[in-house]
Amino acid sequence: MKLPRRISEILKRKQEFINAHRDKMERSVVKLQVKLLDQYIAAIIPNLDVSDGKILDTNSNYRLLGDLDRVYKGFTDVSSKVISTQVASATEGLGKLGKEYFKISLTVDLGKRFEKIVAATKARMDLRIGLKGGEMVRGGFLETFLKDPTLSTQIKTFISKSVTGQIDTKEFISGLSNIISGDQGPGALEKQYQRYAYDLYQQYDAAYNSTLADEFGMRYFIYQGGLIDESRDFCAAHNNKVWSREEAEDWTTWTPSLGEYPAGYEIKSKAPYEVPSYLGYPGYVPVVDRGGYNCRHMLGWISDDLAYEFRPELKENNENV
Repeated sequence: MKLPRRISEILKRKQEFINAHRDKMERSVVKLQVKLLDQYIAAIIPNLDVSDGKILDTNSNYRLLGDLDRVYKGFTDVSSKVISTQVASATEGLGKLGKEYFKISLTVDLGKRFEKIVAATKARMDLRIGLKGGEMVRGGFLETFLKDPTLSTQIKTFISKSVTGQIDTKEFISGLSNIISGDQGPGALEKQYQRYAYDLYQQYDAAYNSTLADEFGMRYFIYQGGLIDESRDFCAAHNNKVWSREEAEDWTTWTPSLGEYPAGYEIKSKAPYEVPSYLGYPGYVPVVDRGGYNCRHMLGWISDDLAYEFRPELKENNENV
């Protein structure tokens, strides 16, 4: 199936834009991890009661835990500004690309109504993730996520146990480094961002475009993004095909056994008759979450006429309703 060039080019540009900004966030998180580790070491090591290289079980060492709240707050104030600025810039760019896309994909000229709908939808999507006018909303999702104290609690627990266990200072620094920077794998911040933030741009774009499509009465989309060796069964079965909103509603109960795959494709799931864990979980919204966590596919909303060109049976079904 081949989309009109004007549509496929914007979808490609949008995916490249998302990838670039996601990569930028990942690099920033790694740098922030290093900065956090340095700040903790600078605040702890010079002030520890130590004897023969071992941390002592003293009241003074336990009192250090209270002072670390200040260290973590200072860090989150800086890191929140760095990440929220990047998020605001990325969503602004996605809004412009989305507007450009719908100007091309819509088959009717809506005039001033188009501009009003786009502006209102952009503002609503920003509030959904905790932004207003490019700034974080107090108590919104973004601020709550960026200032989550979970990591601070994890670090303080490790330090408390280190004092109680009177471990060697070298072992202490190594353990703290492993928690924050992930010497044996992703660090604590990377893990935190992998759970939520790294999907943020893709989900923002999906929600923004789905809402616009709904406002414009668009019922069909093409599932775009291509396939790689690691592609999930769901994405392999849906890639480069036209679907309707009604069909997407059934994705919550989709199983690999139902899919139609490219020639030679082998189903990866070991339980093909069960709904994969990346679908149908609490809060899963098909047209927003698509193939689940870390899904790089996007929905290109298209006109009825283009959808009928690709899938004539859709027109027949509508005429028989």
